[in-house]
Amino acid sequence: MRSRMQVRIGVGVLLTLLGAVSVASAAGMAKSGKYTSQFGWIFKGDVQDLGPDRSVSTGVVSGVMFNTAGKPFLNKTLTACALILDVNKGQVDAKGTCTMTDVDGDKAFIEWKCKGTMPACPGDENFIGGTGKYTGLTGASTFQGNFIGKTGAGWSDWKGEYKLP
Repeated sequence: MRSRMQVRIGVGVLLTLLGAVSVASAAGMAKSGKYTSQFGWIFKGDVQDLGPDRSVSTGVVSGVMFNTAGKPFLNKTLTACALILDVNKGQVDAKGTCTMTDVDGDKAFIEWKCKGTMPACPGDENFIGGTGKYTGLTGASTFQGNFIGKTGAGWSDWKGEYKLP
């Protein structure tokens, strides 16, 4: 009987501490601002070869995003971006969506598109909402996706503004 009570108290203390961490994380983030971040990723999906000079890829690039200033917004988030990528004679045209999940489990959503010459794809993205502290998130950003040869890996540099209600 006594050990059950100790477990309940322990669980209660743990839940209280987790709630305090979540509130502290949300409190440390400004309601609007500018940000820069870097996102290292690896591609997993399908590549369809359409002749010697063209391929179309569908899948997900995923990895971790870091706010380059160390600020709370989009810092240390698990990031997964669904995409369709068309490379034709060295020219890339891609679009997709991303979900960024922070340490509290809150999510930010974005839509993006880019066009460029391999191995780079500069583009634009727009926040389209989120969950938890990111509910109602809006804003616009620019980014550049960079491919590391034909490894299926790369990184993206993001820069933009955000606004929360």
